Amino acid sequence: MKSVLVLFLLTIKSSFINDEESEATDEQFDTIQFVQTEKGTWRFKTFAEDEDVHLWSIEADGDLVELAIETTNRHYGDVIDEAFIIESDDGVEGLRRELKKQGLSDNLQISPKGPLFWAPPGSSYSPKSAPAH
Repeated sequence: MKSVLVLFLLTIKSSFINDEESEATDEQFDTIQFVQTEKGTWRFKTFAEDEDVHLWSIEADGDLVELAIETTNRHYGDVIDEAFIIESDDGVEGLRRELKKQGLSDNLQISPKGPLFWAPPGSSYSPKSAPAH
């Protein structure tokens, strides 16, 4: 199965816990991510101020890349800095290689629920808050 990571780097850094946001820096920025592996399909939102991460298991009936682009543009279009589509037929190691080819860190972290997500080098993200659903 092809592994896919759709990664959006945002122009903001925020704190869900403190309900605040400011302009991103080169080292600190929020992300929106969609990940599909043999373990399932997930959406991630990272909050740079607290190194906090929220994750949702999602159903991706159809093209994950199309879904990721459409929903992220709708909700975050005004704060998207860069977007990357990373795909590999070689699992996690293949994603790491493809990240490097795109000029990104290959820092993939494993969330407590099992799926992986990308994080800036030197960071250690974990769930610290939970959105009301």
